[in-house]
Amino acid sequence: MMPDKFGSSAEPDASPVSVVHRFGIGAISLIVANTLLLYLFFWHDATLFQLVLVYWCECAWIGVFSAIKLIVASIAGDPYENGWVEFSSGTSLFTSVLVIGFAGGAFLSLLGIMLMSILFVNDALPLGNAADDMHNHISLIIGASLLLMAAHAISLVVNYLVAGEYKTAKAGALLLLPFSRCVALLFAIIVSVLFVVLLPAIANTTVFACIVIAIKVSWDIRLHRNERRMLGDPGSGRAATG
Repeated sequence: MMPDKFGSSAEPDASPVSVVHRFGIGAISLIVANTLLLYLFFWHDATLFQLVLVYWCECAWIGVFSAIKLIVASIAGDPYENGWVEFSSGTSLFTSVLVIGFAGGAFLSLLGIMLMSILFVNDALPLGNAADDMHNHISLIIGASLLLMAAHAISLVVNYLVAGEYKTAKAGALLLLPFSRCVALLFAIIVSVLFVVLLPAIANTTVFACIVIAIKVSWDIRLHRNERRMLGDPGSGRAATG
């Protein structure tokens, strides 16, 4: 930006190309997916519990894509690079399968506890309308979660494969990835359940749902950009975008 004659800087470029370059396709895809999720929430008059279950599904998708990233890095990258032992592609792949089995067990246990808590609270609370039971909207929940899955898939292709993050990604960072990326989702789920139990009059309002989605999206975008920096080339001297 060139300063004008009064010494002030020009306004930042707000063109679509500039916005995409600044935020990255992966981050924008997350924003679009969550915006469509908000639209579905209003269009189908969904309940907060249905939204919470969609976020639970997103946690599961994050775990799946994290495993895929480690497998890809094991085949085409060097996630176990160290100064003592050299890993072949076959050894890296075999090690990753074992590691995914152990780490995946812990992650699935966390998901299981979350799901049981959601279902327990949902069944324990009385329904004002029987049609609001989230069991009656499984197709909506699955369809909405596929929107978020598509956003994470776009990030996988654009950032991890095309931009080459798999070349420098390390096993430790990839193993922590599903847990760190689910922080915003866990926060949204826990806060939603607590409000439904303690303050149902507030939790059942449209404004509260919008607040939950807004906080989740802003936090998720920050975690997404942190992931780009974490998986980017440490020798490049700059953070990866997208």
